[in-house]
Amino acid sequence: MQRMMKIFAMAALLIAAMALPAFAADAPQRPILSVDGTGQAEAAPDTATVVLGITTHARDAATAQNDNAHTAGLIQQSVQAAGIPARDIQTTNYSFRPTYRTEDNRRNEIDGYTVDNSIVVTVRDIRKTGKVIDAALKSGANAVNSLSFGASDTKAVRQAALQKACADARAKAEIIARSLGCRIVGIQNVSENTGDLSPRRYNGPMLMMAKAGSAADTPIEAGTLTLHANVHIDFILANA
Repeated sequence: MQRMMKIFAMAALLIAAMALPAFAADAPQRPILSVDGTGQAEAAPDTATVVLGITTHARDAATAQNDNAHTAGLIQQSVQAAGIPARDIQTTNYSFRPTYRTEDNRRNEIDGYTVDNSIVVTVRDIRKTGKVIDAALKSGANAVNSLSFGASDTKAVRQAALQKACADARAKAEIIARSLGCRIVGIQNVSENTGDLSPRRYNGPMLMMAKAGSAADTPIEAGTLTLHANVHIDFILANA
């Protein structure tokens, strides 16, 4: 008798389990409202990267190379004297090339050699940026190829931008839902696309013009950095 009761109980459970999908399929699907949200947050830069250029030219290769190396050494010394440690000074993009005469009948003749060299300086106290540029130019740098400002910690600004993007999406969804006579009862899906905190850049000609117009320290304004965030949220609606 007990065995028969167990068999009947198992059969009843099996029938109920088979009926659930059919019941779920018959249940009406709740409407979904898809909304995009945007947000942005700002951060104060705390690091500057300066790329200095050194170009030397001479009739013979050895002189061009020695002159460039000598100038590079002077620049490194002056930048260190401005408060930049040696670990934050790096040589990059070294090139050596012959130059040729331009006369029609002598175009294949070498008339000298040119050496190009770049020094990248990381300034961790951005108040020293103008001082570093001035020291390098006085020591023989003949170009400021670029200057960019960045932030070492982007976590907080990224969170702030995402929070604003989510709040923007929610506010839009609330307005639309109320207009349709509905209310938000849940979230089905969320995706986000957050950009990087792009450095603020100055190009070389801008910096050289700024310096040429003033005998004082090179004017440098770090400004602020902006990060943009985007979210896509699928809200579940129900009748109000």
